[in-house]
Amino acid sequence: MPSDLRLTPQRAAILRAIDSADRHLPATEIYDRVRGELPEIAYATIYNGLAYLRDNGVIQEVHLHEGPALYDRRTDRHDHLVCHTCGRVTDYRLTDVETASARVARETGFWIERFQVIFEGLCPECQESTEANGG
Repeated sequence: MPSDLRLTPQRAAILRAIDSADRHLPATEIYDRVRGELPEIAYATIYNGLAYLRDNGVIQEVHLHEGPALYDRRTDRHDHLVCHTCGRVTDYRLTDVETASARVARETGFWIERFQVIFEGLCPECQESTEANGG
């Protein structure tokens, strides 16, 4: 964490909610979890805290399709696998994408600031369920 990070009790509660989750969370679920600890917290405080933590590199905001932004404690460059049946989002690190990104920049002149690859399909559990139901 940055040494000059101002970690208020509200921001610390937001981080605990994200850290304790077994998946990427939208702001609404973070709000619900933090309210268990700080019942008086306002929804705007959650959004402001998420923006502060994101802008200071403590969390990552992930956008997948038209749904709400999801928040991820992992801030390293990584990609995502998204199951279109159950909605599970899994972190994955594609190692050769940096080379592809450099080639795209060189060939197009586009200044790439950041990137992520999103793989969409069926997770193993949904594949099993589909097969079990004759799909």
